[in-house]
Amino acid sequence: MKCGNIFNQKKMKTFLEFKKVSVTVNGDYYQIVFHDGLDTDDEPYFMIQRQFEFPDGDVCHFESHHENLIDQCKAKSASLSTNILNLSYGRNHRRYVEIRFDLDGAEFQELVSVLKEMIPETRVEM
Repeated sequence: MKCGNIFNQKKMKTFLEFKKVSVTVNGDYYQIVFHDGLDTDDEPYFMIQRQFEFPDGDVCHFESHHENLIDQCKAKSASLSTNILNLSYGRNHRRYVEIRFDLDGAEFQELVSVLKEMIPETRVEM
């Protein structure tokens, strides 16, 4: 006799693609924004923010034009390769996001450095 509900929950991954990446460090506040230019209010974007001024348990703020991707929590995992970032995060609902972007040399190294500060567990694959 079986008790309870048995089911197989599949990972639902959101795929995003952007032309630009903006990396900002302003004192104790870090921000990475993936976007296509931010020329209009309703333009697609994905943003990761973190502050280091006060201890908060490594919490990042994830924001996007997709409301279901917005959360404030610690990242579960992050892996970065030359033009792809894979993120897993979520407090009550796990989110899996793959972000494709175009970035070169020095700008990519800046992204690596800031992302590893924000999410220390970030794996970098080159």
